[in-house]
Amino acid sequence: MKSRFPVLFCLFLGLFGCSKDQNKSGPTIKLKSYTDMVPESGAFNAVLTYSQKSGNLSGDSLWIIRHRYNQTPIPVGEETPDTLMTLLPDVPSTNTAEFSTSLAWANISYGINGENDTFDFKFVLVDINGNHSDTVTTGKVVVLQ
Repeated sequence: MKSRFPVLFCLFLGLFGCSKDQNKSGPTIKLKSYTDMVPESGAFNAVLTYSQKSGNLSGDSLWIIRHRYNQTPIPVGEETPDTLMTLLPDVPSTNTAEFSTSLAWANISYGINGENDTFDFKFVLVDINGNHSDTVTTGKVVVLQ
C-alpha cells in the first residue's frame, strides 16, 4: 500500500515534466549551408531554415555576430562592428521557410599586411514578439586577400 503512493507521485511528475517543451513558441533556425572560402571581391553566403509554430517571418530580425581568429590585431580606427542586424522582408505567413544572407567581401575583410582573415559567424533570429532562436554557428570561414 505504501509503495503505490511514491510510484503514482513519480508518474504524475513525469507526465507534467515532459510536457514543458510543447509550450515553446519562439523561432528556430538551422544552418543549411555556407561559404567557407570567400575569394577577393566575392561574398560570404549562408542559407538558413526557419520554423515557428505561429510563424511569420515578416518583421523578424536576423542578428549576425562575427568572430575573428587572426592573431594580428586590427589597427585602431579601422575596426568595424562585429554584430550586424537586418530586418527580414515581408513574406507570406508560413511556419517554415528557407532564406539566405550575404555579406560582401569588402564589408568583412580586414586584410592586414595581406594576411587572409579567418572568422566564424553566429546567427540568431529574433521574432517580432522578442522571442530568440537558438544560436547557430558556421565553422571557420577564410576570407582571401
